[in-house]
Amino acid sequence: MNPMAIGAFALTAASTYAATSSYIWVTQKRLIFGRTKNIRTLKAGPFAGLHEVKPLWLKVAPGVTLEGWVARPHNADTDKVLVYFGGRNEHVGWAAGMASYLGPWTVYAFNYRGFGGSGGHPSEASAKADALRILDEVRRIEGEAGRAPVVMGRSLGTAMAISVASRRDVSQLVLLSPFDSVRALVRQRAALNAMRWVLNQNFDCIGDASRVRADTIILLASKDKRVPHKNSTRLASSLINLRHMSTVPGSNHKTLPRHPETQARIAALLNRTSSS
Repeated sequence: MNPMAIGAFALTAASTYAATSSYIWVTQKRLIFGRTKNIRTLKAGPFAGLHEVKPLWLKVAPGVTLEGWVARPHNADTDKVLVYFGGRNEHVGWAAGMASYLGPWTVYAFNYRGFGGSGGHPSEASAKADALRILDEVRRIEGEAGRAPVVMGRSLGTAMAISVASRRDVSQLVLLSPFDSVRALVRQRAALNAMRWVLNQNFDCIGDASRVRADTIILLASKDKRVPHKNSTRLASSLINLRHMSTVPGSNHKTLPRHPETQARIAALLNRTSSS
């Protein structure tokens, strides 16, 4: 290859890198959070029909209101409250159904900005700020019963759950497919690794995790190409009070939260602790 051809190739490669980097810089919020397309279903558990599910709306900023749901037991007073934070591309309308596995629990979940009927546009800063606002609102609604709820997150939502648990009193923390940081995940993908330096949505979970005092449960998918187990293990090693970590057979990254074994295992762990 002659020098002019080499120079042209280098210029093209540099231009492609610059263009791709610029694209990632501008669009990374949407790339990281994704877009909700549908509400995936959860097979009803043993306590199906024993809860009333109601829609909720929470104003978190001028002109920005989040869409949410609460599932509350019909005929039982309960001091057991769980707040759920969803993953990438996840519409959390299904999450109220977790109460059908938990029994006499109250379950809250809200869509991120720009998801479902929620207004605004998502970002790391807004999602973490909204998560604190959600928890404070749940505590206000529930009173003494919501003073220290269980906080649960899945995949991207584990960053919000960990952030909340490091800043508020929570009774327990449940993490499905947690990760150490977005930058660390990007390193796993050869096509994106060179672009990691332009990320400004880092979701670096290690620092927050080291400040969590609540007992923590971690469940992993048996096959997970999105969040490798080594990233989850690295996150787990920074937790002070990790009480349980296991893998759910027959699950993958997408199916883990709605796998019946996952929900049954969460219910068994949480109910055993709350009754002891």
